[in-house]
Amino acid sequence: MRTLFASAVIVASVVAMTATALADLPPGGSFRDDNGNVHEGYIEAIAAEGITRGCNPPLNDEYCPSDSVTRGQMAAFLVRTLDLSDDGGTDWFTDDNGNIFEADINKLATAGITLGCNPPDNTNFCPADRVTRGQMAAFLVRAYGYTDSGSGDYFTDDDGSVFEASIDRLAAAGITLGCNPPDNDLYCPYSYVQRDQMATFLGRAEGFTQMVPPPPTVPRVETIVSGLSFPLYATSPDGDDRLFVVEKGGYIRIVENDVLQSGAFLDVSTLVSLGGEQGLLGLAFHPEYSSNGLFYISYTDKSGDSKIVEYSVSADPDVANAGSARTIIEVNQPYSNHNGGMILFDQDGYLLFGLGDGGSGGDPLEHGQNAGTLLGSMLRIDVDGDDFPSDSSRNYAIPADNPFVGKSGADEAWAIGLRNPWRFSIDPDTDLLYIGDVGQTRWEEVDVAPMSDAGLNYGWNPFEGDQCYDTGDGCNPAGLTFPAVAYPHSQGCSVTGGYVYRGDEMLDLVGHYFYADYCRGQLLSFRYVDGVVGAERNWTPEVGALGAVTSFAVDNSNRLYILNSSGSLMRLAPTP
Repeated sequence: MRTLFASAVIVASVVAMTATALADLPPGGSFRDDNGNVHEGYIEAIAAEGITRGCNPPLNDEYCPSDSVTRGQMAAFLVRTLDLSDDGGTDWFTDDNGNIFEADINKLATAGITLGCNPPDNTNFCPADRVTRGQMAAFLVRAYGYTDSGSGDYFTDDDGSVFEASIDRLAAAGITLGCNPPDNDLYCPYSYVQRDQMATFLGRAEGFTQMVPPPPTVPRVETIVSGLSFPLYATSPDGDDRLFVVEKGGYIRIVENDVLQSGAFLDVSTLVSLGGEQGLLGLAFHPEYSSNGLFYISYTDKSGDSKIVEYSVSADPDVANAGSARTIIEVNQPYSNHNGGMILFDQDGYLLFGLGDGGSGGDPLEHGQNAGTLLGSMLRIDVDGDDFPSDSSRNYAIPADNPFVGKSGADEAWAIGLRNPWRFSIDPDTDLLYIGDVGQTRWEEVDVAPMSDAGLNYGWNPFEGDQCYDTGDGCNPAGLTFPAVAYPHSQGCSVTGGYVYRGDEMLDLVGHYFYADYCRGQLLSFRYVDGVVGAERNWTPEVGALGAVTSFAVDNSNRLYILNSSGSLMRLAPTP
């Protein structure tokens, strides 16, 4: 960045951005809200120089190009651009005390770029006032020392303006081209400066080369396999290129090289119940599957109760050993719905098991807020141990760091207050747990929390989503964890949780969590950074309706898959 009062000759010179900087720009660039903006190249240039940090911290994936620039913000822009560090040790103005931009305003005053906003006293800076284009001309003329008026009187609408001389000097230096192309006989001195316009003013003054990013990714959904029988889930063992697809009726099928293999990896169709929300619901491969061959399935048995059963692979890697079954845990279900049923291993090697509140409607047995029951909870168990050797239905150990160990509550529980956590996932890069918890009649929710936060209460049924549900419980929010995202049933009726995208085919979508609504077939996404949700997006207009989405999946190449009840296995991919 330039020093104060750089000459017009130097200012007009081109400072080339390196090829590396250009190559580092992701598709769509640094910000998602300036794509296609005429000023995008200069916005990227000032971002590369650290002059802007975005407008929506902590995400900072937006620039807010059409927002007006306040005098306080302008001070920060210019201080970063000019590397101003001297504040003169003086509190120049009385109306900026405690303002976030006070330090920058003092540096600007010390450099002689601002004279205040209330002459002749000039005791105020007016930090919240918006900057006009005429004022911007005066600021830049003082900042860069422009003295040449060139031919003078460049524009017809600034005659008599107090800023006319500054505007002419700005035009002579090539910093402004006017405001009404192609004529450009107007400057619009009384119009407010927008953030995108500010980027171009500063970019030209500094002689930056515009940085044009590749176009943003427009994903598409490609059907990989069709003809599956109500697929509910898919996953892969670590380091394995095959995708194992769970069918509701009790079959696990293998998809290899995008081709559905004949036969079944495992057939437990005679063991499972097939009521509305029942069936074969989950599959998880042991973290050491490549050496021990163990995997786990979750299903509702013929009595409608939830079970996790361990199996091993046979000598044929495409066929399980059907005779190797060993029950890990059984949970009685009072009703046929809200079974949850998904299982996965966390990064500590323990198995998570999502269970609904037991079913019916409105949690009549009040399981959601009962930490002593396994229902309405996220369980966490150690399948490599056995703390209950005399109980054939409990072949697991309790992790010592489970939150209710030694306290009131079920030792197996990791979190409570869930209605039906149908699909959940852990982002390996952040260790954040994302839970798509299906709502009752009004609200759907996605909960997000660090795996290090044990013992959370997600609020069902005093709350549905982030809204009061059971007024009889008083709807006291104390001690509850509310969803990161909640949407009403006017927009959908049953959330299907998904995954954070970590692939390398669509770099501008990395870090975005994708999920769906079962009823609307919508593909949705958001980013979650430091507890803040941003970049919410409905992709359905681009990709089309997906049908009744039952689940998502991720393979070992971090590609994202989508399954629907019609029997399709689809994959999210970049548009060629």
